[in-house]
Amino acid sequence: MSDDLRLDPITRRGNLAGLTQSAAMIALTTGIFALDVLSPLQGAVAVLYTSVVFISIRAESRKMTVAVGLTCGLLAIAAYWISHEAEALSSAAVRLAVSLVAIAITTLIAILHQVAAERQRNADARYKALFYASAVPTWEGDWSTAYVLLQEGHGTTEEFIDLAASHAVIGDANQAAAALFGLRCRDDLIGRTLTPFHTPASKAALGRILQALGAGETEVEDEARFVTALGDHVDLVLRLAVSPQCREWRQVLVMAIDVTERNQAQARLAQAQAQLTHVSRITTLGQLTASIAHEVNQPLSALITYAKSGKRWLAREAPDAREVADCLDRVVANGARAADVIARIRTLTRRADPIKEDINLLPLVEETVELLRRELNSHDVTVDLSISPVLPKFLGDRIQIQQVIMNLMLNAQQAMAQTPSEQRLLQVNADCSSGGITVHVRDNGIGIGNESEGLFNPFVTTKNDGMGMGLAICRSIVENHGGSLSATNHPDGGAVFSFYLPSAEQVETAA
Repeated sequence: MSDDLRLDPITRRGNLAGLTQSAAMIALTTGIFALDVLSPLQGAVAVLYTSVVFISIRAESRKMTVAVGLTCGLLAIAAYWISHEAEALSSAAVRLAVSLVAIAITTLIAILHQVAAERQRNADARYKALFYASAVPTWEGDWSTAYVLLQEGHGTTEEFIDLAASHAVIGDANQAAAALFGLRCRDDLIGRTLTPFHTPASKAALGRILQALGAGETEVEDEARFVTALGDHVDLVLRLAVSPQCREWRQVLVMAIDVTERNQAQARLAQAQAQLTHVSRITTLGQLTASIAHEVNQPLSALITYAKSGKRWLAREAPDAREVADCLDRVVANGARAADVIARIRTLTRRADPIKEDINLLPLVEETVELLRRELNSHDVTVDLSISPVLPKFLGDRIQIQQVIMNLMLNAQQAMAQTPSEQRLLQVNADCSSGGITVHVRDNGIGIGNESEGLFNPFVTTKNDGMGMGLAICRSIVENHGGSLSATNHPDGGAVFSFYLPSAEQVETAA
């Protein structure tokens, strides 16, 4: 196979065009020389050599243009010498001089044109290299439709923005732009529009950009949010430039900077600042609570003392008044429990270790239900307990575990606020699993929505008046007891909160 056949089609076409151009120049030069020698016009024909010089411009070679100009000048002199060898200087010589000057000027103009064209090609090549190699997503679009619509007096309405976006065809783009929108290569972006990637925020930004361009600005910057082909949202700072040479917005250059991570970091910072402020308020409340606990503890002690004294007096004066005695016993028991709660609060403020003991689950749950009986009845909530009395005991702080059970039951009651009253059933059951006890608290409420991912995070709440600390504290308590707390939706509706606690035997074995 010959070398010519191994060349690619573009190279072969280029070589063929070059040969055709050279043949045309030789033929034209030969014709002009013959006409100059044989014509009676006496040197005026030589000016036609300038056409040969102009043709040489297409070769994009200054050396060739200079060679063509010199050749044409020498041929003009040779033709004059052949035709007027025996004649003295005459008007023909003047016409020859004019032709030589024309050839020289044309050659100079051709060289200057080639220099300017070469500079333009180099500038275009540098621009393309920077365009394609840049890590900044960049693309060019034809916005001429938007320009025409604005000139016709259309305002930046939603219909106008949709129409402008659907006609803003991308003429070129780099690989970074394709990757930004989740596409495999830049060819997937060229010839298309950004309509599939628009969001309401990006359409609003496009309206502001078009309004600014319509006011005469050639460079506009704005921030918008797009959705990628993968379904991810990206926040972009768009920088648009319209070249003064490209009229009617036929070539709009767009550069984009991805600020998604920056915006997310700012959102996290704002959330952290809000949490820090909330923690400060909670800390202040904790200090106030410790003070209140100290003050309340005194009248509680007096209440218990008076109740005990009253029972002793009753035993002497009216020993048969058993109902009164039972009432006083309940006063003493609940007063002691209230004092115990206050003592636990003061312990928490002092960061002391919890008091752990062997606990039987069933009496603890029954006691918690009795404490919440009035609250549950007022909201028409029926409680169904299914806990075996032979479950193994677990080691823990009684008050803290009761706080967990109470919080989960109150959350279940609140979750059924929209449930018909005859269907409000709160189920509490427990079973043995993995050497411990798992307690399940189920409601018939609305279930767990999209917020389940951060359900146990501090200050995350779905309640209008909630602090978002209840579940976070419950998880902390359970984990400090060596267990775990989880939540899921029940197949028949509602949510199930389950916490696992290791049995006392398992804790002792591990120790």
